[in-house]
This record gives sequence, structure tokens and C-alpha cells, in this order.
Amino acid sequence: MLNFLTESIAAALKNVNINLVYELRIRANKPIVLNYGGKYTFLGGRGVTDNIGGALAASYADIEKIIYRASEFSVYSVTEQLRRGFIAGAGGERIGLAGEFVYENGSVFTVKDVTSLNIRVPHEVRGCADAIYRACFARGPANALLVSAPGRGKTTILRDLARLISAHHFINILINDERNEICACSKDYSLDTGAFTDIIRYADKRDSLVCAMRAMRPDLIITDEIVSAEEADALASCVRGGIDVIASAHCRDFESLLRSPVFENALREKVFDYYIVLASEGVGKVSGIYDAELRAAAL
Repeated sequence: MLNFLTESIAAALKNVNINLVYELRIRANKPIVLNYGGKYTFLGGRGVTDNIGGALAASYADIEKIIYRASEFSVYSVTEQLRRGFIAGAGGERIGLAGEFVYENGSVFTVKDVTSLNIRVPHEVRGCADAIYRACFARGPANALLVSAPGRGKTTILRDLARLISAHHFINILINDERNEICACSKDYSLDTGAFTDIIRYADKRDSLVCAMRAMRPDLIITDEIVSAEEADALASCVRGGIDVIASAHCRDFESLLRSPVFENALREKVFDYYIVLASEGVGKVSGIYDAELRAAAL
């Protein structure tokens, strides 16, 4: 994991607990920032530091080297990912890019002159979804939406839910892994999502859901980051077709979800059996679970 980093950054990370590194933010000619255990701090040559003066800084050349290495020395091989503003590392790392977006025929063609990287580091935390599983899925699969602000552990929980449901209910699970974060698959490695799980990677939700329903016959679909009403409506179509769905979405809290136009139809149609809201502080902490009638349920 993170084998695409420059030598100086990799050496500094040897002095920290990598299990607590959730994000690594690298900006040209600025201090390198870590999300370390859910809090932002700096990366110094000897590890974590609160002193900005002791932080490592990255150059434009460092950023170019990281992109080149992460694309396995062929940027052309990740053209489709670049159009979406990220590259996926071999270990499931999502490398978000900020720079100059180049358009062709009205659509994003690529990103060039990259000035910032946001490297999301996947973690397998077995048991992190135990309480959610017991509250919502112990009796069988259900439709659920996992809600929180970014960086609160939604993807890690989805991964563990897939493993738990596969282990206990013996049903076919299809994971739509749009950015290769949930499963972190490569030819030789994949995080544990259970023996009954199939994975579609790098496909947008419209294509993957159609493929799933027509070809893979899943009993349950798990997907990350619903960002549009169109995607939410596609999930509702799966539910109407007899397929259970577990998804996640960025909302600050339960009240924000209720006001979100993305889920207006889903809330009205009672698509989801459960709304699982993570706390705004810490990582992976549940602040509340609500049923289809939007009533608080027992944890």
C-alpha cells in the first residue's frame, strides 16, 4: 500500500501508525497534511508533528512522480479515471486530483498541471459494523442508507457489512465499487468482502446496476456515495425489482438528509428500511438509526 509515494514521504510514514492514516494531502510547495485518527495534522520527517515549520513540503515534481507511479508508469492507462478526477492505487487508495480540468466535446477529458493530491487510505476494520449489523441486518438483508459527512468511515463500514451479511445469510452480493475503495481489488489482492460477493469496478452506477440486474442476479447491491437524484432513483428501481440495496451518502446529519433534494423521492416512497447516521466527531461512531417512517430505532 502507498508504494507510489516519493522516497522522502514513504520514509516519514514509517514513523507513524499507518492504521491511523486516513488521508494524506499533498499540495505543491505547501506542508503535507495528514488526517491522523480523524484529526488533521502535519507530516514531518520523523512522523506526525503539530509544528508547521517542521512539516515536509512537496514539489510539483513530487506530485508528478506520484501520479506517474500510481498509474503504473502509464498515465494513458487511467484516462477514464482521470476524467472523474482521481486515480486508484493498486492497494485501493483513491488519489483525488486538483488542477486544470481539460474539456472535450463538453465533457471532462483529463486533468493536467495537477497542484494537489488527496490520497484516501483504505482500512479493513473487522467488526466495525457489528452494532449496525445486529440492529438492522441480523434478521436478514434490508434496504439501508448510511449517512455522514466525508471522512467518517462510511466506506469501511460498507466493506464490513458486506463481509458480515455474506457470512451469515448466504446471499449473492454485488458491490458497485466505482473508485475501487470498498474492495481495493487488484490482480493479487482484495480486502475481505465475503465469499458470496461479486465486484464491479470503475463503472458508473447506471451501467453497473443495469449489468447487475441483467447478468449477475444479486440479492443485495452495495454501493458508495449517492450524489444525484438520478442515482437515488436507480437504486429505488432495484428495490422495486426485488433487490435489496445498501448505499452511502454525504450529509452532515439526519436533518440535512431530510432536506436533501437527492433523496426527496426515496424518502417519500420509503425506499430505505433504515437510515444509519454517523456522528460528526470521531470515525465510525453511530449517532442514530431511523426506520422507514423516520422514527428513531434502537441501536
